[in-house]
Amino acid sequence: MEFAFFLFVNPTSGGNRAGVYLQLDAETIKFNLNQKPINVYFTSLHQKDQVEMNLRRIKEFQQRNVQVRVIVCGGDGTVMWVVDEMHKHSVDFANCPIGIIPFGTGNDFSRVLGWGGDTDGDLGACLRNFKQQISQWLNAKIHDFDLWEINISVDMQTGLFKRIKKQGDLFQKEVLQKDKDVLKQLDKRMSNYFSIGVDARIGYGFDKKRTQSACCNKCVYFCEGLKKMCLKNPTTNQVIAGMQILKEQNVTIEQINNIPTDILFKTKGTNMREDQQPLNESKFILSGDPITLLCLNIQSYSGGAGAIWDNCRGKVAVKEGTQKLQDNFVPQDFGDGKIEFVGFNSMIGMANERFIHGNAVRVAQGEGPFLISFKKNVSPYFQIDGEYFQAVNPIFALLKRSSIRIKVLMKTQN
Repeated sequence: MEFAFFLFVNPTSGGNRAGVYLQLDAETIKFNLNQKPINVYFTSLHQKDQVEMNLRRIKEFQQRNVQVRVIVCGGDGTVMWVVDEMHKHSVDFANCPIGIIPFGTGNDFSRVLGWGGDTDGDLGACLRNFKQQISQWLNAKIHDFDLWEINISVDMQTGLFKRIKKQGDLFQKEVLQKDKDVLKQLDKRMSNYFSIGVDARIGYGFDKKRTQSACCNKCVYFCEGLKKMCLKNPTTNQVIAGMQILKEQNVTIEQINNIPTDILFKTKGTNMREDQQPLNESKFILSGDPITLLCLNIQSYSGGAGAIWDNCRGKVAVKEGTQKLQDNFVPQDFGDGKIEFVGFNSMIGMANERFIHGNAVRVAQGEGPFLISFKKNVSPYFQIDGEYFQAVNPIFALLKRSSIRIKVLMKTQN
């Protein structure tokens, strides 16, 4: 049986360390490993022609029944970059499992697949270490992995989206545009997590001071967290009006007003929009005052806070009237078609989660689609897979399962 490994390298990942896989002075390496013929193809994601050539090659190999594996050399954002390119070129995801060599800052995708949170990039003498990696990929378990789509809309007159963009040596705020007009709807695909709250505000500040060093970036993120602890941060009750689950799967954000829903919760406080009367009448209330609403597809968050959903078993944040709901949720699995929502009631609890587990509370779990409604005149921070934004006067956020479902390589014990 013939195997072909396609390494898609983001050379700037890990402070440019990922580029070591492009320094072999060869676009292709061929050898036998465990009596299996192995072909390895190296692709720089910064070389568009090279990317397109090897994606066409993948499709040709799939037609010949060659066992194809795609390996991403980079961080979590690079994974979705490669997935988007594969989707554009109509690669068959069902026959093309994806693995990763982690070079990013958080590397949560890599952590949940068992490949760890970092790599030294040492290929070894005569590529010994690299061949060992290939052997691990050959023995890896193949598992389904769900992807999700997020559509966020803002007020057509006053709404907009901001993010931090590098311009030369400086990081500056940028208002997102589409065809030279202010963007009114942001559409993103998600693999790991999505959140609204103080963690995204910390990340937004971190983006202004991001460095080329993964180690320095962790220090910068820590300092930003300390700064935000001294500020007054808007909470979920002040920003979000409530959350509903739609009773139809294939919907767009333009259709939501005509789709029947079940209300999962409403928040406390005022400042509701005129069209949110059904939320006001609901008996399901989000208890407490979470500083962050976190939506998790995987069991690792923010660079290694693991198993947040499983560790808060029995802690349910939603009440029906004065009675808390029973915890009838199931364990988390990134390939089961479900996604999980949790909340953190304090910054200290959120920061301590990687050391002392069980600080979160369970909010919801399901197949979706989920509709989050925002209150009037708010400007929340949010993040999608570690990419940070601010929305001015948002109306809705729609979260639904993507039509794309990928296969991933999970490291085995042996």
